[in-house]
Amino acid sequence: MTRGERQQTIGEVLAFTDVQYRVYTAVHEVGHAVTALSTGNCSVDACELTIAPGAATDGRTDIFWVPDHTAQRTQLIFLHGGLLAQEQWMSETGLWTPERSWAARSGARHDFAAIQKLAAHESTVRKAYDDSREVVVLNCRGIVEAAQLLCDAGRITGQEICDLLNKYT
Repeated sequence: MTRGERQQTIGEVLAFTDVQYRVYTAVHEVGHAVTALSTGNCSVDACELTIAPGAATDGRTDIFWVPDHTAQRTQLIFLHGGLLAQEQWMSETGLWTPERSWAARSGARHDFAAIQKLAAHESTVRKAYDDSREVVVLNCRGIVEAAQLLCDAGRITGQEICDLLNKYT
């Protein structure tokens, strides 16, 4: 970039319609919830969309962790889940591009910062990534359906997510 050029925002790089961006955000939050629930070491209170101009984030997922020796692994799987779900959704809907992948990763920087803060060994982080990816691929239909419900309602509970996932198992 040369001096005086303005760098594109994540939203400009994604170039989604408002509806696509809402689904993209909902998929991220539901991806977190589904991957965390898959560990059996937490409960999900709810996922919420908070998309508003100037907001610090566009959504959130409230998780209650079981404090035990697997907490780090559970958190790592959870932290990978949002981005992996977005990548899967973009791929399956024909929206994936290298630029959008970069934008999604940039938008998930708070998740990457939390992963770093856990100070896990690289092999542990990689295993959690692989486990999270497997959960996302196996539950993609349920994630998208739950994300659509989240888009429609603005908030869904962990129980509603579980009920939707059970339709596909």
